[in-house]
Amino acid sequence: MTENEKMIRSVRNWKGLGEELDRMKPEELSALSREESAVRINHVMLMADECIKIHPPRGRECGWVEQQKVFSKWRTNRI
Repeated sequence: MTENEKMIRSVRNWKGLGEELDRMKPEELSALSREESAVRINHVMLMADECIKIHPPRGRECGWVEQQKVFSKWRTNRI
């Protein structure tokens, strides 16, 4: 998988998560049981694990700069 394909996959994953969270109403989130909350948190953590597999840490102190680079490329390429 090329770096560009990795970037596209990562952005699409985050975009999908954002769209899903936007669809959920705050009332729905506050009404979740502890078990359902745990399941959803686990799904997000698994997604983060996948992202780390695609983009392993390289001794960075902060990933915000790299994330913004990915987002700026995404805007340019219109993924």
